[in-house]
Amino acid sequence: MDLFRNKVVCAPLAGITDKVFRSICKQHGADVLVSEMVSAEGLFYGSKATAGLLAFSETERPIGIQLFGANPDHMARAAEIVVNTVHPDFIDLNSGCPVPKVVGRNGGAALLKDIGLYKEMLRALVGAVSVPITVKIRSGWYEHQWCDIAFAQAAQECGVKALTLHPRSKTMGFSGHSYWERIALVKKELSIPVIGNGDINSAADALEMKNQTGCDSIMIGRATFGNPWIFSQIKQAFSQSPVVLPTPKERVDTALTHLEQSVSEYGEKHALGEMKKHLCWYTKGLNGASALRSHVFKAQKISELRNLLENLSLDI
Repeated sequence: MDLFRNKVVCAPLAGITDKVFRSICKQHGADVLVSEMVSAEGLFYGSKATAGLLAFSETERPIGIQLFGANPDHMARAAEIVVNTVHPDFIDLNSGCPVPKVVGRNGGAALLKDIGLYKEMLRALVGAVSVPITVKIRSGWYEHQWCDIAFAQAAQECGVKALTLHPRSKTMGFSGHSYWERIALVKKELSIPVIGNGDINSAADALEMKNQTGCDSIMIGRATFGNPWIFSQIKQAFSQSPVVLPTPKERVDTALTHLEQSVSEYGEKHALGEMKKHLCWYTKGLNGASALRSHVFKAQKISELRNLLENLSLDI
């Protein structure tokens, strides 16, 4: 099975795509999952908190672990630790994250300023482990000063098996609309699969990107927030079937399931902090959602969150 062609992929999102969230996305049609961004330095120096981000269940496969960093030797060792510890289906190098604390350490999108280091990183990964290596990049550091073709070609030459392109610059962050035409240009230059990412908010968007760019697969990021159904909806659109929207009850029921699984996996204290944003996303636009939000963020116990959702569901 080709992991990277004709797939709908759940993007790696720090603080979002934990084990529970990924499992829910898988249940709703995600073909391939990717972990939260994991620090190669953290793994190299034995951080238990960093190692904890590697955990996944067998039902999540196929799954990749995404690493970030700027030291090729440490990256190679981190990849070995990942493969020996959790045996993922692939490892992805983050070369696109625009967050200052990542870029400030020469990781993420900072690699787009140094193609020599970028190549060293990829060669180190490819040489260190036997699982496929993939890479996720942006189209450049500055808007309209694109370097995506050069970096994509370099990735292919280094032995990378697939490339994900988010066609914004680092300086754009998530503002404006991504330049989908960059995906088409990169696709023309590569023989390895190209995964399109950026501004897919609906099944119609995914279909339009695939038609416009010819990309091999689609990766969904922010549109998954409170909306795991987007994966099955995209597949419905691709197969020319009617796109089915979740009912309000399904949204609330899934929010409750997510809450309970988070408590079971991480404990009440952690779940209380992490789930508040998810519950607001799940219920956005529902009757009583505005009032719910203020109560959600004031909640001090999981039981309060549970009661808020259950009461909301009765009002739908």
